[in-house]
Amino acid sequence: MGRPKAEGGRKRKAKDPNRPKRSTSAYFFFLSKMREDSKKAGKAITKIAEFTKECSAKWAKMNDKDKEPFSKKAAVDKKRYDAEMAIYKGKDPNDAGKPKRPQSAYFCFLADFRGKMKGKNIDHKEIIKMAGEAWRNLDDHEKKPFEKLAQKEQEKYEVALGEWRKGGGGASPAKKPKQQEENGDDDEEEEDEEEDDDDEDDE
Repeated sequence: MGRPKAEGGRKRKAKDPNRPKRSTSAYFFFLSKMREDSKKAGKAITKIAEFTKECSAKWAKMNDKDKEPFSKKAAVDKKRYDAEMAIYKGKDPNDAGKPKRPQSAYFCFLADFRGKMKGKNIDHKEIIKMAGEAWRNLDDHEKKPFEKLAQKEQEKYEVALGEWRKGGGGASPAKKPKQQEENGDDDEEEEDEEEDDDDEDDE
């Protein structure tokens, strides 16, 4: 007998039929090829779980060179997905796959602050407000570790952006990120927007 469903459980959000189809991984391209090969050989797949287990074992033993054809297909499909998602979200498709801009010193501090507030049952908006006030009260010495962390994030971003451009990303040079206010007010709005994007991508 199955486990009874909890009353008042969270309802799953209805899927948008216009949302682009997720990109296919290299492994699933391989799995599709294995199905085709079995069909051509006249071998009927009667036990799906057993067939998938065998394919999984073969995939695990393959080296990078053997996986390369499937990885290339996956990369092409990922570009297709990124471009379609950009259009779906009303963004420039030329920016598809563009690395996320680095966090400012304030956002590095905010992440640390949130970690300290975890489990204290404080509302999200209240945490943002508290963080903004705490940041304003820090002196230059106290802000230094977060500024160093932000600098490292900036360096990583520039490397990733260079790789993205080499791969043909961006029709024109990327705009420099706006200097964020240190009072936390503008950061709050941007943080909410970034979280909304992440929620959509994780679905």
